[in-house]
Amino acid sequence: MNSRGFTLLELLVAMAIFATAGLAIMQASSSHIRALSQIEELTLAGYVANNQLQLAMIEPNWPPKELVQGEVEMANRQWLWRLQATSVPDADLRQLVVSVSLAEQPDDVLLQLTTFIGKPSG
Repeated sequence: MNSRGFTLLELLVAMAIFATAGLAIMQASSSHIRALSQIEELTLAGYVANNQLQLAMIEPNWPPKELVQGEVEMANRQWLWRLQATSVPDADLRQLVVSVSLAEQPDDVLLQLTTFIGKPSG
């Protein structure tokens, strides 16, 4: 008998190999998509934090030491920011710390930035 073509067993083995490879590719794609959404959240949180620090730095008044917080919309999402000014050993400086989280998850801080601001002259 002249055998041309594949046997059923050979086809089943080939399908199993392709199915396994397909699953691996799907898992890698899923991980990549999750990572992209995390990068997007961190980038937007960075924009919110930088905006709040810049607004605090252009204020003519010395920032108060109590916690200031608010909500802002960016990229069709609500973000919660918290700005805390604290004293440092140099009396002419204050440390500003801003933390950003999604409004629906206020306890999950995505990003925290710190800077120092000098005492306004005058």
